[in-house]
Amino acid sequence: MHNHTEIEQTLALWRSYWKQAKLEWNPLLRLQEPIWCLSHQDAKKEGLSGSFAMIRLTDHRIVINLEEIVERGISDYAIEILAHEIGHHIFTPANLYDNAILLNRIRFALPGIEDRAPMVSNLYADFLINDKLQRINKLRMSKVYQAINSEDNFSEFWTLMMRTYEYLWRLNRGELATNLSFHSKKIDADASLLASLVRSYSKNWIHGGGRFAVMVYPYLMDDKTFQDARKKILILLDAEDAGAGVMDISGMTELDLEGYDEVIDMRKEALGLQEGEGVKSDSLGSEKNELGGQGPRNGYMDPGNYIDLMKQVNPKADEQRLINAYYKEIALPHLIDFPVEISENVSLDLPEGLETWDIGDPIEEVDWLQSAILSPALIPGLTTQKRTYGSDSDNSIAENPLNVYIGIDCSGSMMNPKQNFSWPVLAATIIGLSALRAGASVMGCLSGEPGDYLETDGFITDETDLLTTLTSYLGTGYAYGIERLRKPFEQESTKKSHIVIVTDNDIFSMLDSDTQTKQTNWELAELALKNAGGHGTMVLHSHPDYNKDFVIRLKKMGWKVYYVTNETELLRFASEFSQQNYAYV
Repeated sequence: MHNHTEIEQTLALWRSYWKQAKLEWNPLLRLQEPIWCLSHQDAKKEGLSGSFAMIRLTDHRIVINLEEIVERGISDYAIEILAHEIGHHIFTPANLYDNAILLNRIRFALPGIEDRAPMVSNLYADFLINDKLQRINKLRMSKVYQAINSEDNFSEFWTLMMRTYEYLWRLNRGELATNLSFHSKKIDADASLLASLVRSYSKNWIHGGGRFAVMVYPYLMDDKTFQDARKKILILLDAEDAGAGVMDISGMTELDLEGYDEVIDMRKEALGLQEGEGVKSDSLGSEKNELGGQGPRNGYMDPGNYIDLMKQVNPKADEQRLINAYYKEIALPHLIDFPVEISENVSLDLPEGLETWDIGDPIEEVDWLQSAILSPALIPGLTTQKRTYGSDSDNSIAENPLNVYIGIDCSGSMMNPKQNFSWPVLAATIIGLSALRAGASVMGCLSGEPGDYLETDGFITDETDLLTTLTSYLGTGYAYGIERLRKPFEQESTKKSHIVIVTDNDIFSMLDSDTQTKQTNWELAELALKNAGGHGTMVLHSHPDYNKDFVIRLKKMGWKVYYVTNETELLRFASEFSQQNYAYV
């Protein structure tokens, strides 16, 4: 550790410049003073390692490692570094949502190397902030880079960055990119285009992220080259994990069509080429990722990409929480509205007692009989009486919604909802969350039998527990197990319930299978429906002319059969079921 006195002096110096650093952006800016770390150990506790500074968007804080500052010999650049960190909070990425949007757009432009998106996003933001501070605020950003430059830093990618700054700030060749052995016409051309991009998108930076990523793609696509470059760039990465610890960010499941269209190779633009024209793509930049729409109207990213993106926003994110949020967000437009009860009260006015009538009261309120009983001499305000009344209301009593049991076939033929979009899971989510909104309880069950099953602890009202069950995966057996209906419905319940089972033709093989007991699966299905007391619906992924005899047998028991020939039709079923059973309770 360096001399403690030197670090303390640096702390005092940097604290004195904090107010001035805020003034570089806005005199009305309110931002907490940075967390000053006097040692590497203190910095590590705050989550800072590798660099001398970082930001956290979750609590709007800046963390400064003063020991690293002293070691790097950049103690004299307090205003420059502090103003740069402030820029991440109020300019780019500024907030968690825009940070996620930028990452997503950059991922479009990095096919096969999406894991590099946080680093690219951080460097893009650095260019925007540094150019503003150097060019408009006249701060010494170029001097900071000169101070941290060393021969060990240099690679093709580092040279590209330094040449870009030289173009932006009209510096002589080699002032920042000091190792001339890495200079080339290719890097010069790319740096010139990057400088133009930074200036062009300084006020609409969210729209330039895809273009920036396309430009740097060739310098990062080789794994070894990337790892070498990253070791040298690590000192600059102050916003790579800016979203660490965030809980949820809404609005990220939908495809960003605008961002996808903005993934353009500026090299081809400069040459006047259209995409795919003239020159092989791998000699210039990259092809962008396939859009791959999923879900309703093919308007959503697939769950795997969503999880990858949100884990880049927050490396500490819980995968189960993310997948719950994914299906809930897609289900939200299809849920019932929150119930609003409008009732007209029937009330009767009942006499309750007497009180003194005063001169200011309406004359018709005088109770002459009671006044005369009190005193034969009527003295207003003294012996005059009036009757008081109370209200006897007859409030209408709203009917309680029925609970719902949701069983999903989770056998080997079903897809894992964490990796591929699952229409059965979306349908179950819509029905389950609509029922919870209406005040009902829900029991969810995944079954792939013979094999395994997973169910909630009876009928519950906890949204998280329900979604965690519905979005899990088994991949066992061949059908939904009718035996799962025994636990909730073997005995008549005090609270009536609907039953919804989402399955396919294999359910009839399960119904006909040997239970090795006196009770057949057909008998259990009939008993469960009777004891549930509500509607029973088998949602069959099947053509209506299949297994007609079995379907007739189910209908005679009282089961409804809803056919879907395409899984997308499950959305219509779930919406209709929710509206019919829970929208007007």
